[in-house]
Amino acid sequence: MLGQTNVDEIIKNNKDELKDSNSWAVSAGFSNFIMHGDLRSIGTGNLGNFWNFGAYAYVDKMFNPVLGVELKLNYSKISGGAQYFSDVYDILYLNTTKITNDLFFKGTAIGGELNLILSFSNLYIPNADKWHITGYWGAGYHQYDSALYEKLPNGSNNLIIDFGKNPSRNSVNEASSIYLTAQLGLKYRLNKVIDLEFRPSWYFNHEDHLDAAISNKQDWETFFVNHFGVVVKLGKKKVYTIWANEENNIEPFKIVDTDDDGVIDELDKDPNTPVGVQVYGNGTPIDSDADGVPDYLDKCKFEKGRIDNDGCPFIGDKDRDGIPDRDDKCPEVKGLEKYEGCPDENSLRVTELVTVMSYSKNIYFDTDSNSIRSGFYYTMLDDVAEIMLKNKDVTFSVSGYTDNIGTDDYNFKLSDRRANEARKYLIERGVESDRITANGYGEVNPSYTNDTPQGRQLNRRVEIKSVGPYQSKTKVIEVKIDKNKEK
Repeated sequence: MLGQTNVDEIIKNNKDELKDSNSWAVSAGFSNFIMHGDLRSIGTGNLGNFWNFGAYAYVDKMFNPVLGVELKLNYSKISGGAQYFSDVYDILYLNTTKITNDLFFKGTAIGGELNLILSFSNLYIPNADKWHITGYWGAGYHQYDSALYEKLPNGSNNLIIDFGKNPSRNSVNEASSIYLTAQLGLKYRLNKVIDLEFRPSWYFNHEDHLDAAISNKQDWETFFVNHFGVVVKLGKKKVYTIWANEENNIEPFKIVDTDDDGVIDELDKDPNTPVGVQVYGNGTPIDSDADGVPDYLDKCKFEKGRIDNDGCPFIGDKDRDGIPDRDDKCPEVKGLEKYEGCPDENSLRVTELVTVMSYSKNIYFDTDSNSIRSGFYYTMLDDVAEIMLKNKDVTFSVSGYTDNIGTDDYNFKLSDRRANEARKYLIERGVESDRITANGYGEVNPSYTNDTPQGRQLNRRVEIKSVGPYQSKTKVIEVKIDKNKEK
């Protein structure tokens, strides 16, 4: 492992290298187009090989000696004939035409592409100063006017179909397609300003009519382009970013990933995340609930909360016993952590001046549903059932509420279904059915304002209260179970 001092030095050198080198370049040259589809430019039959020449130009921007981006424009003549010794097969959408040795196509194509640049040389030979190998990957778009012909015995050409003048397009636009490309460039450093480049390229065309022939045999239409050109490196510095830097005595570029998260420091917006922390593609830690607290620090990672409360939505400690109200089963009486905020194991008894429990965030309902989410959330109702089973001489009511979104009638029915769903679950846990009543009250008696999403979220709740014979002797026991989810 590199020491932190070495890492800082490498990062500084990499930044200095970019500062003291030219990162822009332009290039132009000629190209050779080779079709490989139903018709081909090389390896054809009676008509021989087809040599298609064109031109290209591009501009490159290097972000560092390894990565960059390129915008390239292409123009080429395109043509080809039937494969040598090819089986005869039908061309689709034409009544009588088959692939024969007398068919050929020709036309022109013009388009542009955007490529990612990856320097292989600076990955493996960081001191290259004469020869340089680069990979390019990208996508592009081109228009073409390819037309299919038949060579007649008298030497004339019979036009069969012209994709540059298609009546279905009112002969206004040429045929077009997007394509994917992978390229390998070999550069030779001629001097400080000029490089020479040879770049063979492979293209995968999205359409099957670049060669003016559509069939079921060659659905995957590909073509190859060889580029030969001159690269002009722009800027006043002594060296271009991809080349070794003996002339200005700067260390070769090194790939550094300080936090070992798979994102190099050059692209890492947070290069010092702890080891093992999951990150996004830009190197920042994953924040599942988008509350500004990364998951590895967020105690409520799937619930939007507050930065000053470890990513949880509720903050406070009413009884000042060091246990947050959200985790305190006796939030108004000082307690111990081993009793989950209650003073002793018997604190769950219904006693005067004690609010037994507050679960104002822990029970959730599915969107626009009375179904309680499974798993963790049902354990909260299990705790409520435990209280009821320990207080056999107390009856309870379950009241359901909603926010103010929706009609009064709809909200009333929805709140009633939610209250009865909670009652049903408590009965299934062993609480006698005649000790629990359930009613829905819609959007009345909101606990928070309905003017904000947070307030509406807190108003989607279920409240459980004691209503039995001790109602006149004890303070009302209130267990708030908010539905922290959109209806």
